[in-house]
Parts: sequence; C-alpha cells; structure tokens
Amino acid sequence: MGRSKPRVSIGLPVYNAENYIADALDAILAQTYRDFELIVSDNSSTDRTAQICRAYQAADRRLRFYRNSENLGAAANYNRTFELSTGEYFKWAAHDDVIAPDFLLKCVQVLDKHPEVILSHPKARIIDEQGAVIEDYDVHLRTDSPQPHVRFHDLIWVRHWCLQVYGLIRRSALKMTPLHGGYASSDRVLLVQLALLGR
Repeated sequence: MGRSKPRVSIGLPVYNAENYIADALDAILAQTYRDFELIVSDNSSTDRTAQICRAYQAADRRLRFYRNSENLGAAANYNRTFELSTGEYFKWAAHDDVIAPDFLLKCVQVLDKHPEVILSHPKARIIDEQGAVIEDYDVHLRTDSPQPHVRFHDLIWVRHWCLQVYGLIRRSALKMTPLHGGYASSDRVLLVQLALLGR
C-alpha cells in the first residue's frame, strides 16, 4: 500500500542558498503541523546547496530533493515546485526566510474553517543575517474583503512587498492561474489573479 498524499505541500526553490538554507529547512521541518511534504528544487547551484539539502533529505522522508540539470530561471523553478507537489494546500518558501513553528497549523485552520478563503498568511517581520528582528512589516491590505474589486484595488495601488505569495494557498485556486511569469512583478500579478478568485 502506498503512502497517502499529504494535505500540505511546501515548494522551496533554491539557487546558491548555502548561507541560509539550513535555517529555512530547520524552521519548516520543525512545524507543529506534520502532514506535509517539502519539495526542494535546486536550480543548478554552484555552491554547497545540493549537498546540504541531500543531508536533510536523508534525515527526513518528508523532504524530496530535485536538482535541475541547468538553470531554468527563477520563475520556472518556483513553478516546478508546484508542479511536483500533491497537497490540497500549497505554500512557497524562500531559502532565506524562517517561519514560526505554528505557521502551517494556523493557516490550515483558517482554510479548513473558511472555504471562501483561498490564501492564508501570517504577519511578517524583517530580520537581519543573524535572525535579529529589524522591524515588523506592517502593511494593511483589504484582501479579506468579500468584494473582489476592493481586493484588486489594494493589491494594485497599495505599496507592498507581495509577501502574501508565501502564504498557504488552495491548490484548486492556484491551478486556475498561470503561476509565476518570467517578468518583473509577476508575484504581484499572481496575487491579483488569486484575489479575484477569493478572499
């Protein structure tokens, strides 16, 4: 009998990430919500990224490591992690971010309780190279509005860093978009497309 699909998939696209990748992996694998798979796609790194990731893969069967034979570009590598995933919910992760231990648990609870919500994300803090907090990221967007035009307006006109793209997203909604494009601000375009589908 094969293993059942995890409810959550996390896609971690990486390229020359050796400086921070261990911290990112530690934070993901320490989640209190355990029913997830972690897909790491290495975009043909030239540093120790692959070696580090393979060591983590050997220690935790939830991690699946892939290495591209050539650099596909950032957008294609992000999209590859989604294409390799199987979960009902999907999250992109960044190699230089650390997430709180209850990140997945709280986001899953929101999506489970509110079927009209297609993306759930936490507040964020900006940290330095040592992990010390520099500032709280405090930008309010009305993406929880029941009105699509309000969500659209704020994502287009309010200055923000598109951090919501690293939230937990319903797979069914993400499949209705073209994912990341190979052009500047494609993460903003993706968020707008998602916002037109739901809160």
